[in-house]
Amino acid sequence: MRSRYLAEEEDDQTEASGVGTSSAPIIQIPVRTRRSSPDSHCGLRSMLLQVRDLGLGYDSDETVLFKYCSGTCPHARSNHDLSLTNLRLSGLLPHPAPGQLWHNAPCCRPTHHEDMAFLDNSHRWHKVEKLSAAGCGCVG
Repeated sequence: MRSRYLAEEEDDQTEASGVGTSSAPIIQIPVRTRRSSPDSHCGLRSMLLQVRDLGLGYDSDETVLFKYCSGTCPHARSNHDLSLTNLRLSGLLPHPAPGQLWHNAPCCRPTHHEDMAFLDNSHRWHKVEKLSAAGCGCVG
């Protein structure tokens, strides 16, 4: 998508050259790309945080790069989904317990993990297995 900053920069260049100045406003036309915003699709995200913020009980001020999966997954209805819906609607399947919902859409989840090592405040090394996501995919 053409940014407004680019449009303003072009206006400044046009006015400075004295060529083609016009009082007509510039209309922003969104450009469609093959992909939506990068945050909408299932993928690997990361954030820097202190080990103690992970909530695992470690007393450490060390900052680590924590990777996780986030985003949406396409919802393609399989024969299983169609059958499950029909069984639910016909009353052949028991209703979920109060507070529980049926989940029939794929979820963005880690496909594999990586270990993380860090130093605690007592100068001891810790290695936590499968703490950070290393790959993501739509599951379900």
